[in-house]
Amino acid sequence: MCEVVVLPVARKPLWFRFFDSMVPAGFPSPADDHQALRLDLNRLLLPHPDSSYLVRVMGESMSGGESGIRDGALLAVDCHLQAQHDDVVIAVVEGGFTVKRLLRRGDTWFLVPDNPSYPEVRIGGEFDMIDVWGVVTHVVTETRRGRLATRVRVS
Repeated sequence: MCEVVVLPVARKPLWFRFFDSMVPAGFPSPADDHQALRLDLNRLLLPHPDSSYLVRVMGESMSGGESGIRDGALLAVDCHLQAQHDDVVIAVVEGGFTVKRLLRRGDTWFLVPDNPSYPEVRIGGEFDMIDVWGVVTHVVTETRRGRLATRVRVS
């Protein structure tokens, strides 16, 4: 299973320049306006300050799927949201945190990894103690390995 580490978060606004124009993943197009706006990442990633957290993922059980969650990624988690079918969630299984996709098949709920090499967990099955703790709303990952791990520290 993936392991999850909860990180402390500064709740002050974290302003970044934001260019409100689409960046094509195909062929480049002439740029529109390059007027920079201000974007508060805390407001975007952690909209409910008293129930939103950042966590770091350790493990490969969510890699390779549509969630884009790799080992070392930061996840924005909102505990205010009610988890629904197909949400990626942080769950507590037998006292340990894990990140999995919540799926409903008929009347039965499952915690399913995106990586098919790992087993799914039937809620109410072999594990008695399962609690969905929060819904993952954003994934922050790096394209150049190593910098995120050195810059974000667990205190």
